[in-house]
Amino acid sequence: MAYHTILAVLSSVADVKPVTEAVNSVAEASDVHVIGCHGEPSQFVVLSAPIDVPDATTIATLYEQADERMREIGDAFGKACETAGLSSEWRAVRSPGGDSAISALASARVSDLVIVRQPDRDASEDMATNVEALLFEGGRPVLFLPSDGKIAAPVSRVLIAWDGSREAARAVHDAMPFLKTASSVEIVVIDPDKLPDIDAPLAGADLAGCLSRHGVHVNVTTASRGSGSTADAIAAQVRATNADLVVMGAYTHQRLREWLFGGVTRAFLDRAPVAVMMSR
Repeated sequence: MAYHTILAVLSSVADVKPVTEAVNSVAEASDVHVIGCHGEPSQFVVLSAPIDVPDATTIATLYEQADERMREIGDAFGKACETAGLSSEWRAVRSPGGDSAISALASARVSDLVIVRQPDRDASEDMATNVEALLFEGGRPVLFLPSDGKIAAPVSRVLIAWDGSREAARAVHDAMPFLKTASSVEIVVIDPDKLPDIDAPLAGADLAGCLSRHGVHVNVTTASRGSGSTADAIAAQVRATNADLVVMGAYTHQRLREWLFGGVTRAFLDRAPVAVMMSR
């Protein structure tokens, strides 16, 4: 199992370099095809006060700016892939909302892996893509790069945040190419006695046995969140193991609300210092 088709979701030119470099980090350049995707609105509606008449000049300018962004990002993507020797194609998509993630859903469903860079909130960058849509509607694993875009090459140390859920099981399976090439894999279970899908006395043991039959040898650690949060406890294990990558399931708060991140997923992703691979 390997990642042969990778989707790069690009919100801006700033995403191009780190995302294409990440593609090279997770796959052999000669054996991967990367699809670059950026979305822009298919229509603009601008109202001009005080009579609420559409301003045709303003709308035309917005279309021109959208076309320029697509060209700029597409050109940067093409040059980056050519430099890296990557087989690539560019998909600039117009959709009603113009969201790059929504526009990329069709491409995500025919890819092995989706890569997106998280925004640098300290630099006032906003998440310009609907990453919830990628996870809940794309049907494929998503690799979130930290805001600086860095990922170890190769990924040597992997931390699996295991809670026994369907989502976590999916993430572990999807991460198998990383797990098989890693030099160190750590399974961490936070407060196993409080997890409905975990046999506390054997927390992580069944997963370790399953992975060993794939040639992946792991260590299992249990920890308590104490007075902090589960996200804090996982982050502490990331630091303790010097992990390059975290693998975890993505689910909403109480697994009921489909479009709002909650709980551990959002809390950890917001502060993750390393790349995070999530599946749903």
